[in-house]
Amino acid sequence: MANATRADVMLMTPDEFLVYPVPDGKAELVRGELRVTPPPGGPHTCVESNLLALLFAYVHGRGIGRVFADSAGYELVQLPRTVRVPDASFVGAHRLPAAGIGPGLFKFAPDLAVEVLSPSESASELQEKLDDYRACGTPLIWVVDPMQRTVMIVASDAPVRWLHEGETLDGGDVVAGFSCGVAELFEGIAR
Repeated sequence: MANATRADVMLMTPDEFLVYPVPDGKAELVRGELRVTPPPGGPHTCVESNLLALLFAYVHGRGIGRVFADSAGYELVQLPRTVRVPDASFVGAHRLPAAGIGPGLFKFAPDLAVEVLSPSESASELQEKLDDYRACGTPLIWVVDPMQRTVMIVASDAPVRWLHEGETLDGGDVVAGFSCGVAELFEGIAR
């Protein structure tokens, strides 16, 4: 079976993306192109749930914003026809609608985007996501690697940093006061 050429790729708008019957897996829209990835597996899911529990407990208890799982779609309006769906994200209370969250996609980038590396994700796909978030003003990105047990921190105001088990991850100015041990992210994952 021949690979599809760029000309064969169906392009869609964010509105079409919202109602498109996506097959199993996680879907994003990148410059109008639907991209579906397979379910990531146990270690990815473990990291995601550990991080969501830690973030949610901290953020919810203080009323400083909202934490979202990997079902929150962000239409990056600065980039044509692009919807990113981070594995976890945070939006500060000051950026959320006072009347509550309405239907549809968020039409802004998250304050914190978390990407957990998956076996199916290439380095170039990850770099493209990071570039998109940064181009749209996301001030903090965490890239968590379950296999290496590391966290890469990409902040708009600092050089890229790497954290390992035994070190502490913090929310910087974005999720002020939040911190957890890097090892906590990997609880439940076999060595």
